[in-house]
This record gives sequence, C-alpha cells and structure tokens, in this order.
Amino acid sequence: MNFFIIALCVFILFHIVGYYGLIRHISQKPKVKFLSGILTLLNCLLVVCFVAILIVLRVDFPRFVILILSLFILSAVLFFGFGVINAILLLIFRKSKEKRILISRIMLIITSICFVFSIFNAAIMPQLTTQEILIPNLKQEMTILMISDLHLSKFISKEKVSKIIDLANSTNPDIIVLVGDIIDAKESEIREFLPYLEKLRAKNGVYFTLGNHEFIFNVDKSLELIQSLPNVEILLNSSVVIDDNINLIGISDLSGRRRGYLEPDIDLAMSKINKNLPSIVLSHQPNMIYEMPNNIDLMLSGHTHGGQIFPFSIAVYFANPFLYGLKSIDNKRLYISQGASLAVTFGRLGSRAEINLITLKMI
Repeated sequence: MNFFIIALCVFILFHIVGYYGLIRHISQKPKVKFLSGILTLLNCLLVVCFVAILIVLRVDFPRFVILILSLFILSAVLFFGFGVINAILLLIFRKSKEKRILISRIMLIITSICFVFSIFNAAIMPQLTTQEILIPNLKQEMTILMISDLHLSKFISKEKVSKIIDLANSTNPDIIVLVGDIIDAKESEIREFLPYLEKLRAKNGVYFTLGNHEFIFNVDKSLELIQSLPNVEILLNSSVVIDDNINLIGISDLSGRRRGYLEPDIDLAMSKINKNLPSIVLSHQPNMIYEMPNNIDLMLSGHTHGGQIFPFSIAVYFANPFLYGLKSIDNKRLYISQGASLAVTFGRLGSRAEINLITLKMI
C-alpha cells in the first residue's frame, strides 16, 4: 500500500507539471484551456486506475487492456519531462506571448512524436550487445550471456519471450545469467512463460539472482517458480565455481535490506570462493558496487533499463552509477545492461532493449 501511495503522488505530480509546464500554454482561448485541463484530469484518473489494478487489486485484465492503460502512464511521463523543458524555455521567452504559444505548440508536437516512437521502440526485439572484457588470472576464454529485466508479465508476449530465448541460445554461451527482475507478475501470469525459460541452454549452466521486482510481486513465490525450472540454479548470497575458471557470485537484491528479509550478504556470498580464481558478481542493482570489496574482477547488473524513457533517464542516471555499458567505479569494473524488456509502461525513448554477450578474455 505504501508503494501505491508513493506511485500515486508521483503521477499526480507528473500531471500537474505537464499541465502547467506545457499543456495550458498551447492556447490563450479559455475553451481550449478548459478542454486540455479536462483531458489532463482524465489521463490522471486512468493512470490512478491502472496503478490500482496493477499494484493493489491485481485484477486479471486481458493483456491489451493493460497495455492500453499503461500508455496513459507513458503520456504522463513524457508530458512531465517535456513540461519541465518547456517551462524553462517559457522563462527565457517570458516577454513574448506569441513565442510562448509557438514554443509550447512545437513542444507538444515533439512530445506526440516521441510518444509514438516510444511505443514502436518498446515493441521491437532486443538487440544482442557484445562486450569483450580482459580478466586477470583467467585460465581460458569464457562467454556469458546476460539477460536482465525480462519483466515477465502482460507487458511482454509469449512469442517475444520465445524469440529472446532462441537468440540467447543461438550464441552458444558457456553460461547464462539471469540478473534479476525476471518475474514481474503474479503466479498465474508467470506459469505460461516457464516452458520458455526451461529451454535456456548453456555449456556450464543457467544461473539466477533476485531483483527488486521479484520482491514487489512476492519474493518467496518468485523463488519457488524459478526453483521449479530444472535448468536454472539460484545464487542467493552464494557462489559457484564455473569450469575451474571463475567464481560466479550471486548477491540478493537491495530490496531485501529495506524489507528486512533475504538481505544482501556479501561476506556470506563470498565465503566459499576459490581465491585463486577471478570473481564475477551478479547483483541486480548497480549501486551494490559501492559495497563490493576490491578483489572482485567484474560485477554484472541491470535495473536501470538504460533510463527507459528520456528525459526521465536523467533522474535514473543520478540515482545510479551510470545508465549502461562498462565503467570502473572505485577501481571496480561494473557492466550494466539496458534490460531485455520494460516495466511500468509500454515505452522506450533514448534507450534500447538488449541482451548481452560478454566475452571474458585472458590477459
């Protein structure tokens, strides 16, 4: 319920900023202002209904209804972002009413174009992103196929999931890692996707670690569903040695710390590693990098979605070490995926869905 109240306040704020920053400035005519205000209020009410259905009531609506309702969130996010930009421009040109109206209308057109493009970008298949990383003390080259933020729910079709699994398997990796936010719905919706996850194949196994959305939609049930997959091993504050070549370490999500349950425990996770081998860490949220010891060789994360929707991505950037790709943080290397799917709304702007083929190379 607390999450619902926070989400409610955020989306009401989005509509207020979108209206006063952009929508009300497209015309000086009272009728147009009144109509635009009514439409903004209606959009806000539909967003509230969607959030209530998704988080509180969890009513089993058809997929197309959920997708359509989610588009009202997409419009709210875009109007908020471009509303802020428009408000700044209006301050610059505050002395000219004609320019203020013209700028607002141009910004409205840009927002509408971005709305359409965001839907198209969300619908296309994830790309396969490749990355080579040099790892000290590696005995032999190793490939890791990384899938994060699959968000199995009514936002993604079974057909798309099947194609993603086929793409992952086609790379013939040494291991496949599922780095959190794989499950994002109640059990009845998830079970239809399990046969596709069972098809994941890698030479040395498939490994899973928790993300924040598994906690949102019942972490125990999420773990139970993953445990039912005979081809997937869960790494929950634990480690495994892969082919006498690397330590693969899975850390529980930071959400566990907020809930006081299944908290991340780095000491426990690394207690049984082979100290003569490189250590590769799986942690859904990239902010865990600040707590990791210096003796890790690489951490793989997701969570950011590459920002998912510009300009909201600016806020995501400041809440995380960076948005995606490979960088060093405090002399520790972190690789962040933009994620295979999306959450909250059916839209991507300024980001691209991906799965990641990482090749660990000997120095």
